[in-house]
Amino acid sequence: MARFSPRMLRRWAYGLLLLLATMLLLILVAVGWAYGAGVRVSEPGWQQGLTLGQWRLIRDNCVAVRGTDLTLEDVWPLKIKQRLLAVYDCRAGNAPESSSESFPDGLPWTPPFDLQVAELDLSGLIDSPLPVMAMQLHQQEQHWQLQASAPQAALQAQYQRAQGHWMINSEGALSTVLPDWQGQWQLHGEGSWQGEPDGKIRLDMLSAGPATQSQRADLTAQAHFQGADWQLQADLAQPLALNNDWQLTAAEPLAVAGSGVALVQASAALQLAGPPGKVTLQAHSDSEATIPAGLEQGRGTLRLQGDSLGGQVDFHWQDRVLVLEPASLSLPQNLTAQWQEPLQIPMARSGRTDLPLRLGYDGLNIKTGSSQVRWQLAAAEGASQVDWQWAGDLVLRGQWQGYQVQGEWQGAVGSHGLEGDPIRLTARQGNDRLAFLMPVSTLQQAPYGAEAKVTGNMSGYPLDGTLAFAQSDVGWAGTLQASTTLPQFERGGQVTVKAPWSLADGTVSMAAGSQASISEGLIGQALIRPVSLRATGPLQINGQGITGTVAIHGGGLLAARWRLPPISGTATMKGEQVQGRLTVSEWQSELRANGALGKNGGASGTLTMRSALVPAMGVGLDATPRQGQLEGKGRWQWRQTLKASGDITLTGADLDWGSVTARGAAGVIHGEYNNGDVQLSSTGPVTVDTLDIGTPITDLTLTVNSDLSQWQFTDVRADLLGGYLRSPALDWPSARPQPVVISRIDLAQVAALQNPPPVSLSGRIGGYVPLQLGADFLTIEEGRLANEEPLSLIIPASSSVQAMADSNQAVKLALDSLSSLLISDFQARMAMDKVGWLDAAITIKGINPQRKNLPVVFNYTHRENVLALMRSLRIGDEITEQLRTENR
Repeated sequence: MARFSPRMLRRWAYGLLLLLATMLLLILVAVGWAYGAGVRVSEPGWQQGLTLGQWRLIRDNCVAVRGTDLTLEDVWPLKIKQRLLAVYDCRAGNAPESSSESFPDGLPWTPPFDLQVAELDLSGLIDSPLPVMAMQLHQQEQHWQLQASAPQAALQAQYQRAQGHWMINSEGALSTVLPDWQGQWQLHGEGSWQGEPDGKIRLDMLSAGPATQSQRADLTAQAHFQGADWQLQADLAQPLALNNDWQLTAAEPLAVAGSGVALVQASAALQLAGPPGKVTLQAHSDSEATIPAGLEQGRGTLRLQGDSLGGQVDFHWQDRVLVLEPASLSLPQNLTAQWQEPLQIPMARSGRTDLPLRLGYDGLNIKTGSSQVRWQLAAAEGASQVDWQWAGDLVLRGQWQGYQVQGEWQGAVGSHGLEGDPIRLTARQGNDRLAFLMPVSTLQQAPYGAEAKVTGNMSGYPLDGTLAFAQSDVGWAGTLQASTTLPQFERGGQVTVKAPWSLADGTVSMAAGSQASISEGLIGQALIRPVSLRATGPLQINGQGITGTVAIHGGGLLAARWRLPPISGTATMKGEQVQGRLTVSEWQSELRANGALGKNGGASGTLTMRSALVPAMGVGLDATPRQGQLEGKGRWQWRQTLKASGDITLTGADLDWGSVTARGAAGVIHGEYNNGDVQLSSTGPVTVDTLDIGTPITDLTLTVNSDLSQWQFTDVRADLLGGYLRSPALDWPSARPQPVVISRIDLAQVAALQNPPPVSLSGRIGGYVPLQLGADFLTIEEGRLANEEPLSLIIPASSSVQAMADSNQAVKLALDSLSSLLISDFQARMAMDKVGWLDAAITIKGINPQRKNLPVVFNYTHRENVLALMRSLRIGDEITEQLRTENR
């Protein structure tokens, strides 16, 4: 048995430690290199080899490659299995840069390896709906082999590094790369890749066409390339149906040849037909016999025909320059384009050309000045990165939606972004003027968008706001924020609008929650509380009108002696129709209205209202409603000015005017409104069960006409103190006295106005009372009353009467004469001034049956403030009634 000395064991131990240290150092170097290269790993482990749960390759803060469930099964040859491998394009959002690297001579030397990926995801690298594929990449003795497969698709590729020979074969269903298509494709290519690439590729599309159409076609295309030179031949046996009802037809096989981006030879006769019209392309190289040595030249025509297409572009190319002759084109969506000078475009990887264009859209015209485009392709052959820029100035003129539009901008736009002056735009229509200022710093790409500041005047209102917009999946979207001040307000009244919006297919949609508000403010002596409008759902605006619902809330109104409680409601719009509902909960009031836009730009509709009469309506007013019901219906119309008409029905109304009360008022009032002018007229009589002015008036009926400044009451009838009053017409306010006839007034009821009655009266009187009704006064001029039948007067004995008799002998004689009187003749003349003082002169003729039919002639004058008397009588009755009620 071998024996190891301690010295040998120490040497073995030192060697093993050195080997472990070296391996550890190599691992650390590898880890450091990987980390510096942007590799990040997580969830390491060991299961029949090194495993990584997650790993990423990061370049410029962008994840370029991401993998999951990696297993390192062997080191030599290297064998790796990967469950998921996803590759991303980290060039997105970065400005393209020129590269000085030339096209590689071939694939590099690598150690032998075998890479198997269960799921290869290239959707983040290629903007095409590629399926997730299973892939195996194998290299042994510099012989590369690639196999990739997915449902209904397969690909094989080989490359021999020693000879530089490459080959590729692929086939599958078109639906794997074009989801809306049907048919098959086959691809074959081979060549050499050692130094300059050289090869041939053939593509066959069999029974190809959109899935929504029955038409199918076969397409064959062959390409040959050697270095920068290339040739392409394609043949389309049948018309090829495309998406959106377009169709491609080839009258002859297509043959094109070039060098880099320069066109050398061409032979084409293609036609693209669709709903807007037809686009025809014809191009042919000139005969070689007419071309000087070293030059390539040809010519062609692009012709547009149809309902939405028109115009022709003649072009030719010579010595790597493409020239577009002056042309004027009509395009879909009312677009036009024209240039009046030949456009010379170098067919080179870099160059520049002047671009004097005129563009038009729906009445708008854009003209370029000092316009130039330059471009620079990456130096690497086959690279797709392009550095480009347009620089110049734009001038916009024209009319759009009735507005005269002007705009201008100077700057540059290209692959590095946008720079230049702010974009300025003005729109005018009559006295309306809007100015838009759009700093180019707010413009964005992918998706395109910007933010503009808006100022100006709209419908007499100053406007200030911002409009943000950006391209969306279906159109455009953004936010509108604006403010203005209503000129009717002496203070406050600021209007603010905030509305997220979107534009798609010609329809503008305001999102739910969009709102407009009016701040608190003063109009005259009235304080208007805040008002808000809020969209309860999307508001859609298009050529058919507006569709959606808006919630309305107002804080009410506060005046010096009156207030309007908060109001709430909704307005529902559908095209040219609108329905609205407003309620004042505190008043139990509701207003409903609907309308429609007219063909002449006006609007018309109907409205209905219903409200209880409640005391809160009279807060601060002279009149206080106690109870009753108010209903109305009518029509309205807007054509430059507002017109409205309707009927208001009043039932069971009880009202108080200070000491005057009305009970059981009813009637129908017809109203007309025309641009501020108001006319009211009763339909049939207006009736009041009881009008108490200190003297109760019952069964009052009358008709009314008014313009709110002048009131006319006709056919006035009422019962009064057992009799009645009549008047053919009363105006208020009136410039002169108007006669009121009273008849059959029961003197017993007159005496009963005082409680207890001081005298006992019987009989009836009548006459006429000329009344002048002022704005705030009532006068009587030369009123006369007389007896309509014999009257009687009895002065009962009482302590007050006895006191009066004891005070004066003459008074005692008069009282004795009048203590019991049969009156055959009664005459009274009266007048009352504006403040209520009544002057009356009364003559009484009769006999005293208790004094042996003593003849009596009594003349009497009296002065008293009737308004104060009626007020006191009214108050006395109220106190008496209250005491009676309490005693019960």
